[in-house]
Amino acid sequence: MSDDALRSVVVAKKTVEANNVLSFELIDPDGTELPAFSAGSHIDVTIPGGLVRQYSLCNSEADRHRYIIGVWNDPNSRGGSKAMHNVVKEGDVLQVGQPRNRFRVPRQTKRALLIARGIGATPMLSIADHLKTHDIPFAFHYLHALGSPGAFNAMIAGSAFVENTTSYLESNGEALDPKTVLLDQPDDTQLFICGVDWWLDPIIAFAKQNGWTEERIHIERFTAKASAPLLDKVFEVKIASTGAVFKIPGDKSVTEFLEEKGVKVPTSCEQGMCGTCKVKVLEGEVDHRDKRLSGEQRAQGYFLACVSRAKGPLLVLDL
Repeated sequence: MSDDALRSVVVAKKTVEANNVLSFELIDPDGTELPAFSAGSHIDVTIPGGLVRQYSLCNSEADRHRYIIGVWNDPNSRGGSKAMHNVVKEGDVLQVGQPRNRFRVPRQTKRALLIARGIGATPMLSIADHLKTHDIPFAFHYLHALGSPGAFNAMIAGSAFVENTTSYLESNGEALDPKTVLLDQPDDTQLFICGVDWWLDPIIAFAKQNGWTEERIHIERFTAKASAPLLDKVFEVKIASTGAVFKIPGDKSVTEFLEEKGVKVPTSCEQGMCGTCKVKVLEGEVDHRDKRLSGEQRAQGYFLACVSRAKGPLLVLDL
């Protein structure tokens, strides 16, 4: 099966984790094994209505007969989480892609520190299981978001890593103090952090200011769609294969506008994080707005078309 191949899965369980968080257990219709995954992986899920969204796998990488994902009912949902909460039910068949990992535990990891808030716990559950299984010392600090104080409590309570986990309740006024958890850590500690930008960015900044190097900091971001400002720069894109030129308005992304014109660029997160919409720019200067591409990839001419734009009047795309 190719990396892009889709497979059918059945929703075996739909569990309420909190008032705005559900977990879904997905299994093969015939009960056979699913493709293997590594801790920190995610899958693309095709949702009723044709939307594709990425969800981290929560369960142990040793599980071969199921995938478990967690879905927050985002009040600013563009349709994905609402459909998962309100439309998808047990027994339904969904299409999922092959597991992919951009939040992998490095092989040389000697010890680790896991920090998450809210739905950011989803990849951490699998990573914590991996670390425990491999006898790698770690601590998992989990801040329960205000609207979902009980999310994943049952999973954690029944896990082997419950003793490594410290929970905090925002609803009780509790906070996770970066100084307490980040300072005085051994120099070989790997930091894994997941959550929304406004919460994790100050923690990452504090870590870097206190000796944590880029190589030791591993980040997974869950954030709202980065939409273009209404008066953003207008520019043109040229499709190299056909010569067609399109003027991208200031209130639409490149992917959004091109799709309206019949030019399909694969997308998933639409937030500049997953890399699905990576396109090579043959001419023109890019205004990079993603949180995914490395400096090397940008230097090679790639940009993420769901969020990034042009600095000049024209981009020529290798499409």
